[in-house]
Amino acid sequence: MNEHAVVFPCEEDALLGIVHAPDQAGTTGVVIIVAGGPQYRVGAHRQFVVLGRELARQGIPVLRFDHRGTGDSGGAFRGFLDMDADIRSAIDTLFTQCGNLKRVMLWGECESASAAAFYAYRDPRVAGIFMVNPWIRTEAGQAKTYLKHYYWNRLRDPRFWQKIRTGQFSLMRSLKAWLQLLRHVAQNASKSNGDSKKASDTEELTSLPLPERLTKSLQRFPGKTYILTSGNDYIAQEFKDFTYSSAIWKSSGLQEKIFFNDMADADHTFSRTVWRTELFEQTAQWLKNHLTDQPDQKSANTNNDH
Repeated sequence: MNEHAVVFPCEEDALLGIVHAPDQAGTTGVVIIVAGGPQYRVGAHRQFVVLGRELARQGIPVLRFDHRGTGDSGGAFRGFLDMDADIRSAIDTLFTQCGNLKRVMLWGECESASAAAFYAYRDPRVAGIFMVNPWIRTEAGQAKTYLKHYYWNRLRDPRFWQKIRTGQFSLMRSLKAWLQLLRHVAQNASKSNGDSKKASDTEELTSLPLPERLTKSLQRFPGKTYILTSGNDYIAQEFKDFTYSSAIWKSSGLQEKIFFNDMADADHTFSRTVWRTELFEQTAQWLKNHLTDQPDQKSANTNNDH
């Protein structure tokens, strides 16, 4: 395996990435997209480094890179809503670096998972998307998630009742916050119900609320999609609640088209080694079974031990 840095152009700026090139590379590559915020190509807990090396050991070439405004790449930070040119340039580079490639899979976590979906349906080279805890944050969705999960979990937590008994809990402040969330949910639900159909019928996907934009982007994507969610993560929970309750999602046909899996105990960044190991195994196994010329003989639902 050869691991080397590469600098490549993206419009007026220069991006930096790391290529993991196997000794005998297959025809499917992976582009790992960094999420927004204070991350760069290494990933949280170095998980992008480990993932890239693990896939390369299995014959899968990988490029992980800093998009504009992050890490060692130039340019202004644009966020995940304006990452198309960065992703396209990264795919171009991986194809240049690995001449026998036929297709790529985009791998993204949180905001970059959504960015991958927003881009994928417009590039025929993208055959698959591996999405981890997709970001579809709206103010109403966030408020609903906290009302449904955070406060309910607090009521079941013995430490919460201990704070009440010892006078460490401010009932009035918490009640005020709870009522504000209720009002926020009601106001935003009314607004979104009135605007959603009009936006969907008359405007481009880029103007839609994130949940609808993700739904319609995935509908347009002809390739394969895997969505992995963490059980101990409010961002993942907001996405799951949307798929459970949204008429737009339920009528999209995506529930039958997409492979879903939930890692019940994992947090948002898979901070424990056992969670990261399972994440890497699921990535490699699904890719081999669905996106390579010679699928692995084991079931896509089976995790390998390394």
